[in-house]
Amino acid sequence: MRTHAAALVAGLLLSGSPVAAQDSTRSKAPPRPPEVTDSAIARGHELYHGTANCAACHGVAGVGTDSGPPLAQGVWMHGPDTYEGILERVTHGIPEAWSTRGVAMPIRGWQTLDDAAARDVAAYVWLISHAWKPPGKKAPGS
Repeated sequence: MRTHAAALVAGLLLSGSPVAAQDSTRSKAPPRPPEVTDSAIARGHELYHGTANCAACHGVAGVGTDSGPPLAQGVWMHGPDTYEGILERVTHGIPEAWSTRGVAMPIRGWQTLDDAAARDVAAYVWLISHAWKPPGKKAPGS
């Protein structure tokens, strides 16, 4: 049910409906969590595109693939879009049975990440997921 509601809201935002015009929740960037530092983002970017291999399933820019859902679209399927929620999914993965693509998300990435690396990947994913903007609106900070 929650998934259906999220998809409906995303559809309305993308459709240009009057609801989209009234939605100002994405027009302001949420404050960065203290864990989302520039250095954590830089390390997370390297891991996402490197040894953790997140980009293989979630796409180079976080736009998703046949194997993994998008991370940079503003809609989350398996929990909140908070830093803590993202870190929870990085450290515990997503079982195949819960996956929207029929592929399990591995616990701590394809190459097991230590706690610090998992936090850095979560920081990077938080950043790209909160840089999303509905069509016709500027991205936060632009």
